Amino acid sequence: MVQNSITFDYVHDCQETFRLMLHAISNPGEIVNIKNHSDKLKDDFSHMLLLAVTLLDKETSYCVLDNEELDKLIAQLTYAYYKDENADYIFVSEKYSYEKMIDILIKSSPGTLVNPHANTTLIICDDMLGNPISLCLEGPGIKDSKTIEVSDYIKQWISTRDLMEYEYPLGVDLFFITKEGELLSIPRKVKMKG
Repeated sequence: MVQNSITFDYVHDCQETFRLMLHAISNPGEIVNIKNHSDKLKDDFSHMLLLAVTLLDKETSYCVLDNEELDKLIAQLTYAYYKDENADYIFVSEKYSYEKMIDILIKSSPGTLVNPHANTTLIICDDMLGNPISLCLEGPGIKDSKTIEVSDYIKQWISTRDLMEYEYPLGVDLFFITKEGELLSIPRKVKMKG
């Protein structure tokens, strides 16, 4: 349960977090930090919870995979509705196998040709700094290409999503968050080079 959330300001902290998320998705591969805001929630899942209260309301759908505690907190604080497939936002707080990644992406919505922005956004918890691997990104928001260092798990998510071969401009947006509040975004049309 969220403890001592009195210092958390739902308007100002969520606005600043949203601005940081916009900066991250507009600058693929650039890491922003939301720790100043997530620490105010004082919960084991404060970083993911902050993203949930920033993005969700009663008109958005969400899915939390294998984390009942986080699911209850999100439901209490956002009034968003739970949806198993094609949810607007999917929260992934556990590590999954390649097969499970494919299953999650199959159950995600890439949007439609009329409304490509009606796609699913995956919010995935991982330690980006552990055993970094270099990978090169290309696509919208990147001039030519950009090399970043991420964990093998993040690389697996990006490559698995790239294999889905969504028709332009469809796809699934990815946000990666660490327990230290570091946030990395890989928008739906940004791919690994090569």
